[in-house]
Amino acid sequence: MSSGKKWSRVIVPFMAFSAIGMHSLTAFAGAPAAGSDFPAMEVTHISSGKKIQTIKPGSVTMVNLWATWCEACKVELAEMEKSLLSITGPNGSKPNLMFVSLDKEPSKAREWFKQNTKATDAMIENLYSDAGFELAEKLEADSFPMTVVIGKDGKILHIERGFKEGKEGTAQVKKIADLMQASL
Repeated sequence: MSSGKKWSRVIVPFMAFSAIGMHSLTAFAGAPAAGSDFPAMEVTHISSGKKIQTIKPGSVTMVNLWATWCEACKVELAEMEKSLLSITGPNGSKPNLMFVSLDKEPSKAREWFKQNTKATDAMIENLYSDAGFELAEKLEADSFPMTVVIGKDGKILHIERGFKEGKEGTAQVKKIADLMQASL
C-alpha cells in the first residue's frame, strides 16, 4: 500500500469526525440563551386546535416542553401545578403558562392531564402541542423537561433543562415561580 493511501485512511475519517464535531459546536453556540430573543413560533392549543403564538408582547410567559413518555416531565408538572397556577402580579396580572407536549398524539397529553392533575381545567387551558418538534428544534432542546421563562419584552430570562425529583426539583420550580412573580 502506498503511503498516500495509508494517510487517506487516517485523514478522511478524522476530517469527517472533525466536521461533525464542528457542526455540533456551531449548533450549540446558536442555541437560545438568557438575554436573547425567544424565537417567534406557533404551537397548537390542544383543546381548541388553534395555532397560538408562543410570545405575547407585554406578558411574562413560561414555556415548558414535556411529554407523557418522560417520567421526569410528569413529576415536574405536578410541582408546577402546585406553584405556578396561583401566581398573580400587580393589578391581578397573571403569567402566560404554556405546557407544550411533544407527544406525537396530542390526545395522550390531554388524557394524562385529566387523570393526573388536580386543577384539570386550569391545566388543560394551558396545554399546547408541538407534535412535530418544531419549537423543540428551534430551542435546540437537548433534555426534557425544558422550561423557558420569557420576559414582557420577549427576551429569555431563564432556561431550565431537566428535572430532579425531591428538594432540588422543588427548588427549581420555586426559582421559576419567583422569577415569574418578580417579572409581572
